[in-house]
Amino acid sequence: MFHATIRRWLSYITQPVAKGIAAIGITANMLTITGLIFGIIAGICIAIGRLKLAGVLILVGGSFDLMDGAVARVSKVTNPFGALLDSVVDRYSEGAIFLGLAIYFSINGGSRMVTGLALTGLALISSFLVSYVRARAEGLKVECKVGLMQRPERIIILALGVLLGDMTFKSFNSSFLIVALWILVILSHITVLQRVAFALKEFHGIRA
Repeated sequence: MFHATIRRWLSYITQPVAKGIAAIGITANMLTITGLIFGIIAGICIAIGRLKLAGVLILVGGSFDLMDGAVARVSKVTNPFGALLDSVVDRYSEGAIFLGLAIYFSINGGSRMVTGLALTGLALISSFLVSYVRARAEGLKVECKVGLMQRPERIIILALGVLLGDMTFKSFNSSFLIVALWILVILSHITVLQRVAFALKEFHGIRA
């Protein structure tokens, strides 16, 4: 949805920073692994109830995910393995965060435990499917980057939901975290359907 716009505006910041990072010998893969470490720590912090710290860590880890591609481009060392590593690490990082949420709701959910666990499971499935559909389509020679909820949007919504945590969203009489998960689940599943529909259209075009 906002992926291209976010990338375009942030490029004014990331390009000079990426050049500086590359100049001191830090590689894109190093940034990718560092982002994973932040994601794992964020998941642990969520599990033990340190939501505000976890929200900050999610944003910091997301910034590393943003910078690794920029560093690879300015270093002119983009390669298939780097792209594969980035995709694998992204899934591990998201998985750690969702696992942390599952533990958090199991311990602190109270009356919201079942809702929180169900939404966490659905969010995990839909987030992974968004990436899987793109990867599967591209394996079949169709570039598939469309959709409302790509990784930057997911990171921002997750981080905001975790940062605001148990604060009540009065309009929905629920916590910001629960509302954020609802938004993530609904828009991610819509994105999956958008990508499947886009790929179907492209496949028909290829046959024609």
